[in-house]
Amino acid sequence: MAKLPSGIRHNFDLLLDDMGNYILCFGLRRGCLLFLSKKFRGRSDKKTVLAKVPGTEVKLWVRLDTSDVAVFVDTFHRKEHEWGFAKEPQVILDCGAYTGFSPVYFAITFPGARVIAVESSKENFELLVKNVSTFKNIEAVNAALWWKSGSLEVTDPDRGAWGLTVSEPKTVNGEDEDDESRSTVSTGSTVSALTVADIMRDHGIGRIDLLKLDIEGSEKEVLSASGPWIDRVEAMSVELHDRFKAGCTRAFYNAVADFPIELYRYEKILVARDGSPLIHR
Repeated sequence: MAKLPSGIRHNFDLLLDDMGNYILCFGLRRGCLLFLSKKFRGRSDKKTVLAKVPGTEVKLWVRLDTSDVAVFVDTFHRKEHEWGFAKEPQVILDCGAYTGFSPVYFAITFPGARVIAVESSKENFELLVKNVSTFKNIEAVNAALWWKSGSLEVTDPDRGAWGLTVSEPKTVNGEDEDDESRSTVSTGSTVSALTVADIMRDHGIGRIDLLKLDIEGSEKEVLSASGPWIDRVEAMSVELHDRFKAGCTRAFYNAVADFPIELYRYEKILVARDGSPLIHR
């Protein structure tokens, strides 16, 4: 039997992966119908539908034709945030909370924890608020995590709803623009910029048990200026984005020199302090 050309085979594999995510997210029959509707009956224009979190009665809003379906599957089926902690974290700061899937995962897994969910995109944040509305232990914050307080521009590098980035406003003459800023398109919106220390102060937090960072490259700036707050963090789960912004990994390892425990799960890295009660010994 003749083999398919590599390009066609790659596209076919992507199509199967996409359909598989729809089936996992919505069930076999409904997932197939939604997938076929998306592929062969025109775009869904980000139609929003409910998906049930496996093993629970919780239902969350998911936008079709966006990265929501893949993120839902990564969160609740692949369980990319499952670290098997020995002790339940009491305070979780979730930065890059997207539409609320990860904060809901944390709230379900650790019902006694206080979860602060930070998301910079206004559109994502509006859906996050809907998705976390029934969880009393989740607090939603529409802001971007940054190395200093202020205001940032929300930009779209065309990586989908999960890939929106933030940057400092451009100067009038544009002389401070770098290669990355020139490759993105402004969404026309700005967002408040907060530091980890700002969030801790505003929410009366003395210590963070788990800091989750998935902030599309902004971890470079945030971690490069972590001195004022890093000693009050017990463990940190980070997805690094050197493919978008060079220097993220270097900034991360410079910041976590006092976190000798290092674990990996898919694209996530978890670091924790020596003797941390969160980690099985």
